[in-house]
Amino acid sequence: MDFEEFQKEIGGLSHYQFVVVLAVGWLSFGAGFGTQSAVFISAIPSFRCAVPPIDDPDVYPNLTESKIKNYTIPYDSTRDEYDSCNRYDYNLSSCQGDGDLSCVTSDEDPGTISCDQGYYYDPTYYEKTTITQWDLVCERQYLDSLANMFFFFGFFVGSLFIGPLSDWFGRKTAMLVTCVGMVASCIGCAFTPTYELFVFVRVINGAFIITAFIASYTYAIEISSTKWRTEAGAYICVAVSVAHVVFPGIAYAFNGDWRSTQLLIALVPAPFVLIYFFIPESPRWLLRSGRTKEARKIFARYAESRGKELTEETWTLLVQHQNEEKNKEESDKKKFAVWDLYRRPIMRLMSINVLICWFTVSMVFYGLALNGGNLAGDPYVNNTLNGVVEVVAYAFIYFAKYGRRPLLSVSFTLAGTCCIVSMILDLYSKGNQSMLAGSTAMALIGKLFASLSFGLIYSVTSEIFPTNVRTTALSMGSLAARVGGMASPFILQLQATIPWLTQTVFGSLSVICGGLTLFYPETVSTEYMTTLDQAENFYRENVPILKWLNKRKTAVDDNTLITKKKMSSKTDLDMNGKKNYAYETDVAFKASGTMF
Repeated sequence: MDFEEFQKEIGGLSHYQFVVVLAVGWLSFGAGFGTQSAVFISAIPSFRCAVPPIDDPDVYPNLTESKIKNYTIPYDSTRDEYDSCNRYDYNLSSCQGDGDLSCVTSDEDPGTISCDQGYYYDPTYYEKTTITQWDLVCERQYLDSLANMFFFFGFFVGSLFIGPLSDWFGRKTAMLVTCVGMVASCIGCAFTPTYELFVFVRVINGAFIITAFIASYTYAIEISSTKWRTEAGAYICVAVSVAHVVFPGIAYAFNGDWRSTQLLIALVPAPFVLIYFFIPESPRWLLRSGRTKEARKIFARYAESRGKELTEETWTLLVQHQNEEKNKEESDKKKFAVWDLYRRPIMRLMSINVLICWFTVSMVFYGLALNGGNLAGDPYVNNTLNGVVEVVAYAFIYFAKYGRRPLLSVSFTLAGTCCIVSMILDLYSKGNQSMLAGSTAMALIGKLFASLSFGLIYSVTSEIFPTNVRTTALSMGSLAARVGGMASPFILQLQATIPWLTQTVFGSLSVICGGLTLFYPETVSTEYMTTLDQAENFYRENVPILKWLNKRKTAVDDNTLITKKKMSSKTDLDMNGKKNYAYETDVAFKASGTMF
């Protein structure tokens, strides 16, 4: 008896299991705050060179911000904005105040210099961020990209050690460790005095944030029945998206102060430490670990929650089935490794395709999330809408039951198209508010389809690979996604010098992936494959272009065979003709010889 049959015996998913999944969702909700933290703690406010005492309201009380820029900051007509990293080379020490502006109104060209007096940051949206803390702008902007890259590198590191942690010590223990680690690293991050220490702690922080999500996701789908497994996983993802909706409002309450915001991120998941004592260990993991007595108590509680009783016969059959699965998985692990995905020609193409798609979807998803503060309009509203579109995207996943491949292809293509349209509207807006609003709307819609692509690529990857290498394929894709996440901050930095390049890169790669996904087989109504050879044949018969090529090759082979037969028949006919002619000649010769 497998776990699904056991669930049917007790009447389906129990109320107890349902409540436990809801409770575990709190950990993923807390992790959701962490995944979006860089959007606000590293937000870049509007800035310019500091020009004391011109911008000191006590010395020049009648100067507005626009007048200060007009007098002291060069205007870039090509980009239609003031230069943020340079000022006019006036001798500011000669400015005496009392309305005297002769020190910055010379008729001669003063030339320009870099911001020798530091920077002035607009406090409208952000009071204090890591950018203003360590002046990570202009020639130091790469340090902000580097910090965000290392945060995503933490995702990469966390993805590597969460598997062994969960397998060795249990799902429940893994969730507790990742929760405590996430809380501690967030608190530590809030009090880092230097940029270098901040980057180091952010790596640790990123590692615990992603492992908290993975641990809660694994636990939720593992204690659910097969029928409700997709819904349980979707719930964990939606909890993260809801956190993305709520987080901007809370960050707004702190007026963008990054240390206070970081402390809040630490506090949100902390209640899970109490939840830990009220949830059971994953009974499946207990069975695989040989702790059958503990597993039986939990399974009995499942049954009791549905008014059923766990009988000895049912228990024996369930244990026997789980042991068989365990032995099979251990056997598969010994036989197959990542390079087995590249031994067969079509599976090799599938694996490379998966790497490209996972890399792209992660880069675009996190890139659009980090770029929310750079869109026209209120950054808090924009990032709230960014979270809302994620929730809507998960609702669209419902339509995947009508076809995985076309929905994934459409979502990639539309995500890319929206990015490119957003770039075009922004590039040619020239201050036109309608076009800027349209650019923001296109970026948000692009985030919706990028979120949908991220949600679909996981299930598609799991279905196109056979059971014995499925986990390996998913791990390979996940690692490619982490690399894409690490690349996204540097792609975003390009828009500081080439405004159209970032969205063009996001859009072009997404559209390319929209085409690449058409090379996946459709898996809606198919069962999981179990062997590599079976998968290879499945690709050949179910990937449209390969199917077409096979038909064409078959037709060519058939025509060749027919042609060969015709040629063979003609040859035989010719040969017979030659044989008959030779026979007749020979007879005539003999006859003539007899005559002579």
